[in-house]
Amino acid sequence: MIRRNLWIKFVLILILAAAAGYISWPSTQALQIGSWYRNIALQEGLDLKGGAHLIYQADVSKIEKQDVTAAMNGVQQVISDRVNALGVSEPDIRLTSIGSAPAIIVDLPGVTDISKAKSIIGSTAKLEFRDETGKVVLEGKDLVPGGASAAPAQTAAGQPAAAGNSWQVNLNLTAEGKQKFADATTANVNKPIGIYLDNQLISNPVVSGPITDGQAVITGSFTAQQAKDFALQLNYGALPVPISLVQEQTVGASLGSDAINQSLMAGLIGITLIFLFIIAYYRWCGVVATLALILYALINIALYKLLPVTLTLAGIAGFIISMGIAIDTNILTFERLKEELRLGKPMAVAIQEAFRRAWTSIRDSHISGLISATVIFFFGTGGVRGFAVVLIIGTLLSLFSAISVTRTWMLLLAGSRLQKLLNIAKE
Repeated sequence: MIRRNLWIKFVLILILAAAAGYISWPSTQALQIGSWYRNIALQEGLDLKGGAHLIYQADVSKIEKQDVTAAMNGVQQVISDRVNALGVSEPDIRLTSIGSAPAIIVDLPGVTDISKAKSIIGSTAKLEFRDETGKVVLEGKDLVPGGASAAPAQTAAGQPAAAGNSWQVNLNLTAEGKQKFADATTANVNKPIGIYLDNQLISNPVVSGPITDGQAVITGSFTAQQAKDFALQLNYGALPVPISLVQEQTVGASLGSDAINQSLMAGLIGITLIFLFIIAYYRWCGVVATLALILYALINIALYKLLPVTLTLAGIAGFIISMGIAIDTNILTFERLKEELRLGKPMAVAIQEAFRRAWTSIRDSHISGLISATVIFFFGTGGVRGFAVVLIIGTLLSLFSAISVTRTWMLLLAGSRLQKLLNIAKE
């Protein structure tokens, strides 16, 4: 019965190995099952993939000193919302200072259209509707959150307008905004109401009649992308304080390629030497551990692609450290096994006792590692957080690799011809 359970576990591990190997293979960029499709390309950070590095300085001259921190947190949140809406994978947005002036750093991995990113990030997106006297009759705060959307422009009869730059932005107003707009359009029939974004007139339609349904339309010479970008800015609010771009840097992908190749080569050489050492020193146990650690690496990479995890140089360092943790876990167990064998116990019993006695030390070391990585994640920024994520994943998988994979394979080999062929330890 016990033997059968071991073989079932062995088969399940082989299935897991095949799945992890397929997903982690470099050419596997997507998964598709029937109509279900998901892109699983490995995400690379700014230091590996290249992209844009922007630094903005905030003008807080009109903000009370005690409110500066809250205002900058608001700036960070608005920029984060806008960047996420752009679809940038794992942006790094953090507060800093230039001298005594507050500032914010924005790293955008993989961004190629930097001009577009800058226009969306840096705009204060202050929307105002003004009558012909200059009175503000409607503001951006009167919009329902997320209530701006881009759509093909329509004629007065409700038909699609001619092709070309014929897109509009539809606005859904709050209850208060609905009433304000109804009052304004009622009072300004046959008169223009100008629509301003950051004090620039973008449209000046003439009111043909009262609008009481809480729906406003911004028309102009918008392309589809311009209308979508405009709606994005409105949906994610105005910046609490004005910001200005003070530094811009484009990080080339070639730099990242060199860095990742060198780091991977160094890690591969180091891990290979360790594998050779544990095979030479622990013989059959070392062979089992090496195979288990290869599976461990494949599962790690597969999870990076599935979650996904954005890989940076710091993340690569975290992966190599987690490999060290996994190797150390195996070595701790093997040393316990040698002690049990010296007491004259049969191999299978010695293996069970070795894992049981090593468990307390393995558990405590992994818990302390997880606590440290969690603290780094919550208090770190950017690549440091990426390092923590990779370390957390690696630490958890180390437990699985040592307790489930290595243990199952060792128990199956115990007393077998293959174990005796390798002639590792005397029973």
